[in-house]
Order: sequence, then structure tokens, then C-alpha cells
Amino acid sequence: MLKNSNNSGITLIALIITIIVMLILVAVTVNVAVNSGLFGHAKNATQGWKSEEEKESNIGNDNYIKDTVNQYTGEQNGNPMTTDRSFLKVGDYIDYMPDTAENYMDLDYKKSGSSTNPVEGIAQDMTLKWRVMNINNDGSVDLISATPVTINIFFQGSLGYNNGVLLLNDLCKTQYSNSTLEVTARSIDLEDIEKKFNSTGIAARNAFTTSGLQYGDVKTYSGSSSYAPDIYDHVGKTTAEESKDYYTTPTTATSTQKGTLEIQQTDYGFQTQPNYFDDSTFHELIFGTGTYYWLATRSVNCQSNIAYFCLRYVNGSNLTGDRLFFSTNDAYDTGFFLRPVVSLGSNIKISTDGGTADSPRALSK
Repeated sequence: MLKNSNNSGITLIALIITIIVMLILVAVTVNVAVNSGLFGHAKNATQGWKSEEEKESNIGNDNYIKDTVNQYTGEQNGNPMTTDRSFLKVGDYIDYMPDTAENYMDLDYKKSGSSTNPVEGIAQDMTLKWRVMNINNDGSVDLISATPVTINIFFQGSLGYNNGVLLLNDLCKTQYSNSTLEVTARSIDLEDIEKKFNSTGIAARNAFTTSGLQYGDVKTYSGSSSYAPDIYDHVGKTTAEESKDYYTTPTTATSTQKGTLEIQQTDYGFQTQPNYFDDSTFHELIFGTGTYYWLATRSVNCQSNIAYFCLRYVNGSNLTGDRLFFSTNDAYDTGFFLRPVVSLGSNIKISTDGGTADSPRALSK
């Protein structure tokens, strides 16, 4: 009997020890699970499963599709950006902003021929709005300031005629370019307008006459009426040639007397009509500002006894040229506004939304 009692005691003690060991093991296991983030992983797995289930249920949802597409097509803040140009129209407003620039100081007498320009230089106008002027076949887009820069820029004499185109382009380049977009600004010129002429506009240009001479006719001057600016010997007589800078820096050359001077009539002036262009919006864009502004293009006007060397400009709805230098070696000082142009490369993305003055189309690269 005593032996049986001892066996029962041992068994009870073993059971108690086993329970204690099991409790210790449970405590250790729970502690490891908590510290290792096992419960957190389980929770994340559950949430992930629910998220994927939600995505699957949204596959046919329009907003889900739009958000997914936008992730890969470059839409920013609900504003689709694209290099496609099919939605653009002449006259659309574009949210273009040039780099900040200091006052332009290169219009002194030794370069422009005029002492009338502001001594403090020409200030940059950061309030300008920009509109589509032309959509080119290569995907580039020409923008023009919606209004001219309302500061008169003066040119005079042979220096003004020689350097006028270069200085207008350089002023625009310095103050209205954008380095991030790799855009270089320039001045509007006559080529920008003539390439938009339809057959009616070209006919009006070719029909222009002055002193019995038609556009393209040649007249010869001699003696005291045979002075010519330096640049006249170096460029051709087409609109493209008369819109060239030619010099890389402003020249100090003035004029020389030729003895015999042969001049081709390239100046013409008339009041433009909307039907001179296939796009009436283009006409409104160029000739609807009610202001006078320069075109970076030279011209020559042949009169009976004298030739006028001119720089082209827009006068309200009129397209004409203003004389700076006479073949009699006289000079004239005149000033008009500036109108910059920028060309966006085909790689520049443009927003499909907007296009108005209050909501211009955004740009990105």
C-alpha cells in the first residue's frame, strides 16, 4: 500500500511540472510573435487582400480607368499633358513664363543710332500673356505675346537700319527665353505674317506701287542720292534675307556713297483685311492690338529722287515700313513697341485643358 501511494505522488508532481513548462512555453511563444510583428504582417496581408479585391471590383469604373491612364500619360493635377497638337488652335492662350532678366542696356546711340532710348534700359514685362500664333508641321508651336511690350524702342539712321533686326531679336532673346524649356525668344518679323498670306494677300502685296514702281521693281540713284547703309551690300532682297540678323554683334559701320546705287522696291504698305488670311483669328492676333510695334525685317521704299531705308512695323491694321535712313545720307529717329515670339519644340507637352485668357494651357517638358 505504501508503494502505490509513492507512485501516485510522483505522477502528480510530474503533471504540475509539465503544466508549468507549458505555460512558460506559451508565454515565450506569444512574446516572440508580438516582437516579430507576426500579427502586424497578418493584418497587412488581410488589408492587401481587401485592396486588391477593391481594385478588381473597380476595373469597370470610369474614374479608376482615368486615374490609371493618367499615371502613365503624364496628367498632372487632373490636367492631361501631351505632345499631340491636333487640339490646338491659333489664338489659344498658353501659360508660358520666361526666365527673369535684368534691363536690356544695348540700345545706346552707338548701336541703335538713337539717343532717345531710356538710359535705364528696357525693362522685362513679366505680365505678358501668350497665344498660339502658328502650329508648324514639325510639331513645334510658335507663341506670340498677346499684346506688345509697351515701351518705345527707338532706331535712327544707318546704324538703326544696320542693327535694328539684330537688336530686336537680341532683346527678345535676352528677356523672353526659357532655359528649362530650351526656348529661345525672338522678335516677330514679316516672314511670320507673309507665310500666312493666302492668294488674296499675296496679290495685294504684289499690286502695291509707289511713285510708279511696283513691289520688286528696281530703280537706280546717283550722285548725292546714292548713299546706302553697310548691310545693304551683304544681304539679299527677299523677305527672308531682309529678316536676317547678318551681324553677330552690333556693327559700328554706317553708310557709304556709291556713286551709282541700284535699289529694289521691297517696302509695301496697306491696310490688311481678314480675307488676306485663311484664318481670321490670325489676322485679329497680329493686327487687332490697336498699337504700333516693330517687325524685325528691313525694307527699302523707292521714291522718284530718293530711296528710304526702312524697318517694318505694324500700325493697327496697317502693314508698312518706317524710314530710318535716306539715300541722301539723312537720318530719321522713330520708336515703336516690341512684340516677342517663342517657339516650343515638338517635345514640349501642352495641356489639353484650358486655352482661354483666364485658364491658359499648361506646359511641361
